[in-house]
Amino acid sequence: MKLITRFILIYLIVTAIVLAVGGVISYFIIKNEIDAELDRQFIERIDRATYLIDRDRRFNPEWDDVDGDQNMVIDKLDDRVKPSTTFTDTLVWNERLERMELNRKVAAYRRIDGRSYYISTYGQMIESDDITEAVAKTLLWILGLQVLGAIGIGFFVSGHLFKPFRKTLRRIRGFQLQEKEPIPAEKTNVEEFDDLNQFVEEMTRKAVSDYRNLKEFAENASHELQTPLAIAKGKLELLTETELTPEQYRYVDSLQRTVKNLSKLSGSLALLTKIENHEFSNGESINLTKLIRDGIEAFQEFINLNELTVQADLQDDVMVCIHPVLADILWTNLFQNSIRHNIENGQIRVKLTQERLHISNTGKELDKEPAEMFGRFKKSDQSGDSIGLGLSIVHRITKQAGFDLSYSVEGEWHTIEIRFYKPGAD
Repeated sequence: MKLITRFILIYLIVTAIVLAVGGVISYFIIKNEIDAELDRQFIERIDRATYLIDRDRRFNPEWDDVDGDQNMVIDKLDDRVKPSTTFTDTLVWNERLERMELNRKVAAYRRIDGRSYYISTYGQMIESDDITEAVAKTLLWILGLQVLGAIGIGFFVSGHLFKPFRKTLRRIRGFQLQEKEPIPAEKTNVEEFDDLNQFVEEMTRKAVSDYRNLKEFAENASHELQTPLAIAKGKLELLTETELTPEQYRYVDSLQRTVKNLSKLSGSLALLTKIENHEFSNGESINLTKLIRDGIEAFQEFINLNELTVQADLQDDVMVCIHPVLADILWTNLFQNSIRHNIENGQIRVKLTQERLHISNTGKELDKEPAEMFGRFKKSDQSGDSIGLGLSIVHRITKQAGFDLSYSVEGEWHTIEIRFYKPGAD
């Protein structure tokens, strides 16, 4: 949900709550005002009736006509009562509507010329449902205007005020570390956006600096390691040409394998760093069928040496979008892995379609979950010659290319599947 949409929803929810509370308050205020106005009018009528009774009795002491009008009742009381006034609501039959209607009633006890009188009057008041309807209509109109105003303001804010913010987001999305250029801050007319742009510039500048330093360190470390490794390898080769005891020869052979693994480790780590830094970002469409066929042919001597059987079912001209160097590294690591971790007289099966690549090989039982094998330095045989980076490199390459990678084991068969996610694929 966009920020402006969330803001509008919160604004409208708060507005609805405020209007609901305001509607209840308005209802009671309006009703109290109407009741107060009716009470004032009825008191004036009672006072008028009291005045007329007093006047007529002064001019005619024998006067005894105390009939009220249609909405007034005047009764002469035999007992003396204390003067008082009460205000109540009452139901009165309405001849026109033929139903009971709510009326406001004021009853008063008065003493006039030594006599006590009961005087009451009533009149139809505005019904509570009428007040409720009027208040509801008013609030709905206000709410409707608020909705239109909020939508209008939302479009204005989203289209104009948030324009610098959206521009900054686009620049962040387009930021590439390998370009080695930070995102320069741009001035806007909003202080918060200026602070954001300044922070983005500082953050990207630091990221570029850290990336450059890390890249230089990795390249320098890889380069500098090769010289002493090459020297050690040469010295060990010279040493093997001298007369050595069987025990000494085993030590030298072990050191040679260690130096070889160190050289492979240095190259693999440097390759992983380049992949993670997206230095192979420009993909192109390559013929994966041809690459695999040429790769199998290139490994034929190695396959025969290990007495393995390879079955290849390759669909013609399978094209995938990936950097050529990464495609070659991907296939080489997968095929080497299937050969290195096979068993005696084992098998390898390769199947390639337009949607996916399957490579299966016989092998030993894993001592961990298959998914863990994609981590760095993870291998099933810790004492083997493998450095444990082959599948990690495969995982990074497939992730960068946008492919899906999975590893499964069924019996003695180990299967790695790469799904290319081509348009129209199931």
